[in-house]
Amino acid sequence: MTKQEALLVLNAIPGLSGTVLRKLDSVLGNVEEVLNQQESDLLGVGLNPALVTNIIHFPRDKFLTDELACLKQLDATIITIIDDAYPVLLKEIAHPPLVLYVKGNPSLFAQTSIALVGSRKASSYGLKVAEDFSRYIAKAGIQVVSGGAYGIDTSCHQAALKVNGQTTAVLGSGLNQLYPKENIKMFEKIAETGLLVSEFPLNTIPIPYNFPRRNRIISGLSLATIVIEANERSGSLITAEYALDQNREVYAVPGNLDNVYSQGTNRLIKEGAKMALSAKEVLEDLGHQIAEQLNQEASDELKIHLSEEEYKIYQLINQTPQHIDIISSSLGQPLALLMGQMLNLELKGVIKQLPGQYFVRN
Repeated sequence: MTKQEALLVLNAIPGLSGTVLRKLDSVLGNVEEVLNQQESDLLGVGLNPALVTNIIHFPRDKFLTDELACLKQLDATIITIIDDAYPVLLKEIAHPPLVLYVKGNPSLFAQTSIALVGSRKASSYGLKVAEDFSRYIAKAGIQVVSGGAYGIDTSCHQAALKVNGQTTAVLGSGLNQLYPKENIKMFEKIAETGLLVSEFPLNTIPIPYNFPRRNRIISGLSLATIVIEANERSGSLITAEYALDQNREVYAVPGNLDNVYSQGTNRLIKEGAKMALSAKEVLEDLGHQIAEQLNQEASDELKIHLSEEEYKIYQLINQTPQHIDIISSSLGQPLALLMGQMLNLELKGVIKQLPGQYFVRN
């Protein structure tokens, strides 16, 4: 069994929470080793006997066979927490999922994203605001992340799709149990250009417990979360709490004091969330963070196209002209060898030469 397969199994064992796995990881030194332990060993580290029974008797081989066959049938894939493709921002949160089931284009995990969430039961005002915000953000080239639910979520996804923007739906069920059923056509469209994401095994049915849990992924994938409309008990407020715990920005759209669907967002503003009067204002407020993220994305893209030595040279060069002798001295490379690498960087269009053998980024 590979490490990825072990994580797939661990992710599926009932009752094996992230808290328990972290405890086991600290004891065993490697979380995958859980599957190699005897019953007495697991009881010896203080695990609940019922959980130990689940671990020991889980049908690992059958689960893997069925799950991998279903993945192929769905044209989906998995990304585990040890894979390079695992989203960087998501890995920073307190309880990142071990496994992400993905249908669509996984490279979109590297793109700048903002979460837009709100109540399933929404007013016409809330739906209009959701559409306006999502359209503006998607047109700006930023990915819209939401939960695929009725109401505000659906409005956000559909608005992004209408302007040919990118959107990710984080689901509270398995990819083979899409919910709500009325949104299946929308989910199929999202998978064509964006992403469907779930941490749950493929045939997991939608149960109430799953939805608050998936909300940490919605906020965890995003630079910021905008709550558009929410009553006092809305799951969107859980997403906002996760975002705050993850040290991400939280914005809330104000609403009518008499509207039950604005009570949650108005309270968020009262408690310190930033007021979102327009998507334009939100993007302006996030400008520095978005710029940093975009720079990181550009840097990651460059790494793909440059050799290790070329990338080292590129990192030394900025918008201030630098002489070839300074670059050579900083790298400790002979001038003759360096000139050949500099020529390659020029041909790749990432730097340009100025008179007098000075170089700047292109």
